[in-house]
Amino acid sequence: MTQAIMEQARQYPGQERQFFEFIQKNEQMQQQIRAPLFEDKVVDYVFEQAIVTEKEVTKNVLQKAVESLEEE
Repeated sequence: MTQAIMEQARQYPGQERQFFEFIQKNEQMQQQIRAPLFEDKVVDYVFEQAIVTEKEVTKNVLQKAVESLEEE
């Protein structure tokens, strides 16, 4: 989390320290920084757990599958 804050602080040259202190004192800003970090970890975990198999299908079969998902 500290690394993410420092990366964002670099967007404010000369004010990095003030930005860092602001984030440390503001719970809502901490949550805004924490949320995408948590999301990335969840997505990485899901991809690690996924079992992927490849299957050749025609364009029509794929199109019908997509349409059936859109109807749900």
